This record gives sequence, C-alpha cells and structure tokens, in this order.
Amino acid sequence: METPPSNILVNLVHSKHILMLTTTSICCSIFLPNFEVTIVSTALVDISNDMRAFNQTGWVMVGYLTTYTGLIIIWAKLSDIVGRKAVLTASLVAFTVFSGGCGASQTITQLVILRALQGSGGAGCFSVASIIVFEMVPRAKYPLYGSLVSAVVALATLLGPIIGGAITQSATWRWVFLINVPIGTITAVLLLIALPTGFPFHGQKPAPIPLQDSFSMRLKRIDFLGTFLFLGASFTFVTALLEASTKFQWSSPPTISLLVISGVLAISFLVWERYITLYSRTQEPIFPWRFVHNRAWMGMLLVSLLLGVPFAVLVVSIPQKLQTISNLSPLESGLRLLPYAIFAPFGAVLANGFISRRKDFPPVYFVIAGACIQLIGLSLFSVYGVERYVKGKQYACQAVSGLGLGMMFGTLVVMTPLSVERQDLATATGAIVQFRQFGSTIGLSIATSILNSKVRSRLPSVLSPAQLDALLQTTTVIHRIPAELKAAVEDVFIEAYSLQFKVLTAFSGACLFAALMVWKKMQIKAPA
Repeated sequence: METPPSNILVNLVHSKHILMLTTTSICCSIFLPNFEVTIVSTALVDISNDMRAFNQTGWVMVGYLTTYTGLIIIWAKLSDIVGRKAVLTASLVAFTVFSGGCGASQTITQLVILRALQGSGGAGCFSVASIIVFEMVPRAKYPLYGSLVSAVVALATLLGPIIGGAITQSATWRWVFLINVPIGTITAVLLLIALPTGFPFHGQKPAPIPLQDSFSMRLKRIDFLGTFLFLGASFTFVTALLEASTKFQWSSPPTISLLVISGVLAISFLVWERYITLYSRTQEPIFPWRFVHNRAWMGMLLVSLLLGVPFAVLVVSIPQKLQTISNLSPLESGLRLLPYAIFAPFGAVLANGFISRRKDFPPVYFVIAGACIQLIGLSLFSVYGVERYVKGKQYACQAVSGLGLGMMFGTLVVMTPLSVERQDLATATGAIVQFRQFGSTIGLSIATSILNSKVRSRLPSVLSPAQLDALLQTTTVIHRIPAELKAAVEDVFIEAYSLQFKVLTAFSGACLFAALMVWKKMQIKAPA
C-alpha cells in the first residue's frame, strides 16, 4: 500500500462521539490479549489442580504465547492487503470465540489447543490495533500515543492477576476465559461502527486496480513460509524445554531431535528471510534483512526479547509459589503481586511522559537506566524473594524490578516508529511485541523445566511413587502429606523457585548489554 498521509486524525472522525468509540475499540483490542496473559497467572494452580495436570501447567501459558508470538507480523501483513478494519475485526472474533472454547474445555489437551487458537486471534488484536494507533496521528504525536499504548498494556498487566485471583476464588477459573466473550463482542461491534472502512486510506479516491491484481495475487505477498519456519522453530524449541522435564531426559533422542530440528528451522528462517528481502519482487518478509544492518534496532529487538523473560516468569511464578508454598488464596497471591504490577506501568508512563515533553532527550537513556534498575531489582529478588513467607523486602524487590522493566518497555514502544523506515512500520510494530512475547515463551518454558526437573529428581527419595504421581497432578497433595514430609517437599519447591530467579537475574544482565547496543552517535529522538 502507499504511505498514508501524515495526519489522518483530522480526517478520521467527524464528531467527538465517533472519536471516542474508535479510541475505545482500539484500546480494548490492545487490552484484551495482554490482559489474558496475566489474568491466567493467578488461576494456573486451580486450573492444574482441577484438571489434575500440574506438570503440564506450562503449556497453558506457552500454548497461548507461541501462536501469539508467531502470528503477530502475519496479521500485520494481512491488514496491509485486506485492510485494517477487516483484519482487526476477524482477529477479535477469533479471540472471542476461542476464549469461550477455553472456558468450556474439559481436558488439559483441549485447553492447550484452544489456548493456542486464542493466541492466534490475540496476536491480530494487538498487532493491528497498535499499527492503527500510529496511523491515526502525525509523527510528532508518536510519543503521546505511544504512551497510550503503554498505559493500556500496563493497565492490563495491573488488573490481570487481581481480577484473575478474585474470579478464581469467588467463582470458577473458567470465567478468566469467559469474561472475554462479552467484552470482545462489544469491542467488535464498536469497531464496525466507528472505524472507517478502508482506513487509513478512507476518503481517498482509489486508484484503478488492474484485473490481474486479484486478491490471490496480493495474497502472494505474504511470507507464509517464513511464518511456518518461525513457528516451527519456536514450537519445537519450547517443546524440547517442556517435555525434557516431564516425559523425556535431556540426553534422550526425542529431546535432541527436537533441538536439532529447531536449530535447522531457525537457520532456514534466517536464510529465507535474507533471500526474499534481497531477491523477491512479490513476497514481503516478516523479518526484512535490512533490520540486521540497523544496529540500534537490532539492540531494541534483543532488549525486547530479554525483558520478556522476567516479565512472564515473575507474573506466573510469584502467585504459583505463594499458592503452593504459602497456601495463600488466588486473590491473596494476586494482591501480593501488586508492587510489580503497579510499578511496571508507572515506569512505562514515566518514561513516555518525559519523552513526550522533552523531545530533545534521547530515549535510549531510559532503556539503559531501566536495564540497570531491573538488574538491581532481580538480583535482590533472587536473595529475598525465595523465603517461605512474604516479607516487606520482597515487595521492594518487585517494585524495583517492575520499574526498570516498565521504563524499557514504554520507551521501546515510542522508539519503534522512529527507528525504522515508514514502509516497515507495520512489521516493526509487530516485531517489537513479537520478540517480547517470544522471550516470555522461552522464559516460561525454562522456568517450568526447572521446576519439573527439581521435583522429579529430588522428590523420589522423599515421597512414594504414588504420592509423587499425585503431586505432579495436583499441588493440593502438599497440604495432605505428613508434616515431616511436607517441609522436605516445600524445600525442593523453594530450591526450584530460587534457581528460577537466579536465571532471571542472568537474563537481566544480558538485557543490560543489549541496551548498550541501542546507543549511537546520532541518538534517536522524538520529532519536535
């Protein structure tokens, strides 16, 4: 498509009511898929206990994140061809329908499959809605509207664990999925009413379309093979991480085969993306090779990948630890995640607000400062966050970690449209989120693998085979075994969580080095 005019907001609406409806529908489209990540965190223990599949809990989150990660850019590309309104509506419908399916699932296998399908719809909701936000306004207002995106994501992060805990405690975990059905339906209706058909080219006289430029010809522009290779590499990699700690050993042929296949697919993906970037005249790559030559942009993608690891693991592991070891309710565990959930959005809003007012201030300073703050917070949390009962120091560590993560995430959202060419805006907007969610997928896979490995290797000497098998199905077993065995079991879980937090600290250290890649002589700045 041709580049839309720089200021479409003036032409987008003819009344304040339409503007309000448009903004509401777009914000809800961004809110829902991010809300779904954190609302499940405080319900995971109840889900696994109800379905007697504690050792497969990781798949409930990873199934969603894998398709969410892999399809973000494809939805963006589809919206270039079919249109923003049609694609966003379709993704909302898919997300809503499969949310209902998740709520109705009867087995863990059904839930994981439906979560993957739900994630495919969520990818389109966030990706296309984020593109629309930046197409609604001139370049000078990117920091302001980037703040809006960050604020919506932050609000979803904040409310998710609390609402998820409250729903699980007062009703049933199924409502953490079913709640999306009425909200998604209303959002889709608002979108159909408010967003102009043909956005962002509405009101323009369409150019004559040659007869041969059919829908099928335009569809050939989409990089389906690249998407398949990326999804395949991601899926086989996380499967190896998750199943190596449950069904197989790390040295077993299935695990090694999965890792080899993942590596081959990943290399094939890079080779293919380079090829179609340089030589194809029809297909548009989901990862343009010119990205590789933009060091600052590659640094931003790497930061996004690495900050996704602690974000997802903390949101899942802290409530899980509190419910399993401290015997707190889902709501109580969600409330104890509040320092992290509050300071993450505060950091994003703080960074974006400052950048929007001080346009001469290089945003990279917030990326580097956020990486340093996160490293300090996670280092302290690996020491104080593993105690059996919650203490004030743990809240302080959460707050510091959340502040650093929020500063980085909020700044990356603002910097994305300023760091790439206009033709790559849709791809780049999807990529920055795609890398963060891929980091979350990797982090949760590693954390689940650590927990399952510790339980399977350390507890056979403590529990009988029947007790261990029951524990791997439901954590309620911990509170039914004799006191002397209970303490030993809890110590193994605490040891596993301690190792998880140390791994997060290592990732946050790598994130600091990645943040330094974003530094350049001519710093990226918001336009005056």
